[in-house]
Amino acid sequence: MSISLTEIIVVFVVALLLFGPEQLPVLARGIGKVAGDLKRTSNSLRREFYNSVYTPAAEIKRDITAEGHSLRALKAEVLSAPSAPTAAPKPSTAAEGPAAAPSADANSCEPSPPPPAEKP
Repeated sequence: MSISLTEIIVVFVVALLLFGPEQLPVLARGIGKVAGDLKRTSNSLRREFYNSVYTPAAEIKRDITAEGHSLRALKAEVLSAPSAPTAAPKPSTAAEGPAAAPSADANSCEPSPPPPAEKP
């Protein structure tokens, strides 16, 4: 929205004809005061909006960044920790009987072998 010089001159001439040369400075002063009040009010609203939206957003961003750093540190700690050796299941012997047969590991997907059948 741009206003050309000719449009400004036309508005000035119309205002001069409507209000006269005595009232034109008073009118300009009043318009200036209203424009100043409007600018102060809009700046105040803009400042309130900024403080209500961007400040909490910055705090949330800071919290998320801190959590990201702590997760990266935890990941590095877990990856650098030596893994504990897993114990191999002990083989059963026939002397121990069917009760001593190894059972399926809780984490294993394979079923345990059936106990040996007794011969008559």
